[in-house]
Amino acid sequence: MTAPANFAIHQGTLERQWAFAECIDGLARHGVRALTVRRGDVEEYGADAAARLISDAGLQVLGVSRCASLTESEPARISANHDENLRALEVTAKLGASHLAMICGGLPEGSRDLPGARARARDALERLVPEARSMGVRMGLEPIHPMRVATGCIWSTLAMADAICADLGEGVGIIVDAYHVWWDPRLDETLAAAAGRIYSFQVSDWLHTTGSVTGDDRGMPGDGVIDLRRMYDGVRAAGYDGFVELELFSADNWWTRDPDEVLETAFARHRDIFGDPR
Repeated sequence: MTAPANFAIHQGTLERQWAFAECIDGLARHGVRALTVRRGDVEEYGADAAARLISDAGLQVLGVSRCASLTESEPARISANHDENLRALEVTAKLGASHLAMICGGLPEGSRDLPGARARARDALERLVPEARSMGVRMGLEPIHPMRVATGCIWSTLAMADAICADLGEGVGIIVDAYHVWWDPRLDETLAAAAGRIYSFQVSDWLHTTGSVTGDDRGMPGDGVIDLRRMYDGVRAAGYDGFVELELFSADNWWTRDPDEVLETAFARHRDIFGDPR
């Protein structure tokens, strides 16, 4: 079965089964057109070589995951992470990717200062904006479920992330990850308010009884409680007309299965829920 035309995938969905080059080959074999890549894997492989590999396979890069933490409080760490993020922007530019995923990080160890961490993350982003614009790279802010505030991301809602995007202006937008934002009672109005600033739509499902608070017990679309079609209609109404990207982290289920089976199942579910605009 060939991938739907608007199907994309996050490399992490198959990272337990396929190494980087195997993943590119396997996705091309299945007719997948676009993916988000792990920055660490790209850097290990070599950014120039990775760009050639992906291009030769007929794939395009949607996102590069991810930035270094933006919430550090020690000056030396702030400086080092700023430099790392400049390198991440360069990698993103080399790959011709749509955006660099800005999953900003949680609280520094020992800190209880959530407002301070949020202020530092906003300031760190602002310092990166001129460099990102000069490279032609967009930065996509991805809010993460509130269960991950301490260790994952201090922005929990699309409204929080979109307010920063609106403030910083051109080249700063949001990544809508259904798994992380489906619960938000203001989701519909926030999607509408973010019109023109949505860079990516990522999908997986929230299982009725999840076995993990770290995000690695996600369900295949259709196996959980999220109304993914309704959310898809919302992002499209807000002007997003790009790929629907499967980001399925599943330590005890899908990461243990044959990758061809994972893809075949994903294609069928995608067509059932989102269609195939060929």
